[in-house]
Amino acid sequence: MRSLFWKMFFGAWITAVVMVMAAIYITHFGEFGDPRHEERWEGPALFREVVRNLRIARRHGPEHFQHWLERQPKKVRRQVFVIDQHGRELLGRRLPQSMAPLFASLNYRNREAHVMADNKPTVGFFLPLRSGDSLRVALIAGQSKERLLLRFLWRNFWPILLLSMLASGAACYWLARYLSRPLDQLRAATRRVAAGELDYRVAPGLHSRSDELTDLARDFDSMTAQLQESMAEQRRLIKDVSHELRSPLARLQVALGIARQKDVRGLDTELDKIGKAADYLEDIIADVLSLPVAGKDQRPLDDVVEINSLIGALVEELRSETQEKDLRVAISHSDTELLVATRGSSLTAALENILRNAIKYSPVGGSVSVAISAAEAQCHIRVIDSGSGVADEELEAIFRPFYRTDSARTRESGGFGLGLAIAQRTILHHGGGITASNAPAAGLCVEIRLPLLELAD
Repeated sequence: MRSLFWKMFFGAWITAVVMVMAAIYITHFGEFGDPRHEERWEGPALFREVVRNLRIARRHGPEHFQHWLERQPKKVRRQVFVIDQHGRELLGRRLPQSMAPLFASLNYRNREAHVMADNKPTVGFFLPLRSGDSLRVALIAGQSKERLLLRFLWRNFWPILLLSMLASGAACYWLARYLSRPLDQLRAATRRVAAGELDYRVAPGLHSRSDELTDLARDFDSMTAQLQESMAEQRRLIKDVSHELRSPLARLQVALGIARQKDVRGLDTELDKIGKAADYLEDIIADVLSLPVAGKDQRPLDDVVEINSLIGALVEELRSETQEKDLRVAISHSDTELLVATRGSSLTAALENILRNAIKYSPVGGSVSVAISAAEAQCHIRVIDSGSGVADEELEAIFRPFYRTDSARTRESGGFGLGLAIAQRTILHHGGGITASNAPAAGLCVEIRLPLLELAD
């Protein structure tokens, strides 16, 4: 069964069969096996009692039968009607119109008849008396089919409902599990791909299935593979272009150096502008080349750094920049040694970029705070500047390459939007995470989480 239609069709069909079989079983149990239904024997018992009293009335006259009928409960009186040879009902009741044909058909030759009166099974008797008179008796022996059906449903409603719910619930649960499992895998794959894991595939986990959902998984994997290849090609193109730009940039810097050595009066301002533009272009190319080509760097973490010492050294290296803006840097070190696995100077460059951003966006005379702590085998680093912060809807976007906010990150102060993107990918490669938020009564807060190493590791 490759199509989901046939699987759902056969599932519903099997459920219906189970429910019908359950109803048949309850019917059989209610009609033949439940001794509590004593009223199902009232018809035969009343039939025997009527026949016995008719035999007595044959000898003693209709008064006996009238006396017996008067002493019966209303339920029995509603089931038995008797008329004498003059057509009068013994209890003076009005005869149902549906019984007229039955009474008319009873005579010496037809002493017993079975008909349906008001859709109820009725038995008629003709009884000749010794006195020469006669009695015609009509006994309603049962109820109508509609009332029997309603009574059956009323007495067996809850068992039928319970078994139907169990059967349909089990079938629906199995069908929901069968359909939701690949959908859950697709949803998890969508989240992982959205997080950057473009090499994740869904179809291998659904190799035992053969339906439309499996085809959807294959199409999803094909789309992801094409997206991965496209993004890889895009990154390679950016790197290739950056490499190509370095050659004319190097020649431009050489020519700029030669021009500064010459005694060219009146061009110092223009040469400085050219130099700043060349340095700016060099920084862009360096940051672009720092972006990994693949979605995640696969090089191993073969080095170890101590976070307290590393942060202290980076703050000391940036002291000249903080002094230029008269900034106060407050560091809250951890009381314990915090060892983190790294590779080369990648983590150092990422932390330096974050600290440099905090210094850049803090106003003159402001402050930058760095808090280092450890919790649940992770190192937490919080860097808070005293700038104007970032709009809440842009807190996640600032980690995208080449993204700059409209308000504060201008070309002069905010760079070109690659620093935080490189820092995020570096920290993710270290098995950690990075988030940004607006600190109360302060500026932007960047929090970094890195897994700690034990001495045994």
